[in-house]
Amino acid sequence: MGIGEHAEDDASLAELSADEADEVAVHWHIPFIRIAGIMLILAIVTGSAAGLVMAKKNYDHQEALTSCNQAIKQTGIVRIAWNKALKQAEPYAKLQDKDVQDPKSLGLLSKIMQYQPSASTENRDPSLTADRLDRNRAEIGRENNQLRTQIRNLHDTVGTIKASQEQQRIDNAQNVLRQTIEDADRLYKESENKVRDGNTRVRLNEQIAHARLMMHDRQNLDAYNGTIQDLNEVMQIVRDSMTTVEDEDEDVSDTDCSDDSTQPGSDPQSSNRRPAPSSEGLSQPVTQGNPTWDVPGQSAIPSFPDRLG
Repeated sequence: MGIGEHAEDDASLAELSADEADEVAVHWHIPFIRIAGIMLILAIVTGSAAGLVMAKKNYDHQEALTSCNQAIKQTGIVRIAWNKALKQAEPYAKLQDKDVQDPKSLGLLSKIMQYQPSASTENRDPSLTADRLDRNRAEIGRENNQLRTQIRNLHDTVGTIKASQEQQRIDNAQNVLRQTIEDADRLYKESENKVRDGNTRVRLNEQIAHARLMMHDRQNLDAYNGTIQDLNEVMQIVRDSMTTVEDEDEDVSDTDCSDDSTQPGSDPQSSNRRPAPSSEGLSQPVTQGNPTWDVPGQSAIPSFPDRLG
């Protein structure tokens, strides 16, 4: 029985191994259709990804090219503004130190105007890569920003110079007004009793007082210039009135001289003339005191010896 049992067990094992062999043979069949489908899906996905990559690359290239073109366009606009600012600053660059209160601003203006924009790198060749176009755009943008900064500095410096020049003009006008007031005071004193119309001196005095008030209050340039002009006009009126009086005095003196010359005996030569002595007076002198006798045969003038003894 033991041997029989072992035989049965071996037979069962043989049957099991045969079944397992059949199952293993079944598992080794390859699903070609499924694999082909998977490969097709992978090819489609890969192609789609590559298409997306190319589309993204083209999009980036187009964006880079557009940005580069915009930067180049901005370069033209900024340089036009720079040239315009330079032209506006030229008159102020010709000023001298005496024309402004702050001469340092003139030196700063000259330095800014010497700025030269770097050579343009306007390379927008479509054949360039997007990275190269982006670098060009960044470089152009930096140059544009630097030029914009110089434009702002130029405008600010010109504004400072304008204010400095205006202040210097005001100071010069104050000095001129001060000198004009001194001249008007001198004229007012000298014109006393020398004008035809006394109201002219009254107006001059009033204008001097007004000018002194202007000196105490800080005024603008037009106010100072207007006061100087008004004061000069009144001074000229006083001078004209003095000239009229002088002319009248000269006319009166000329008239008096002409009247004196027409009077009889006023000729200075006639006053110096004396009557010539007559021949009778010489031949017959008349003496007072002792009487004289005529002696015939004697000369009127006696002769005396040269020496006595």
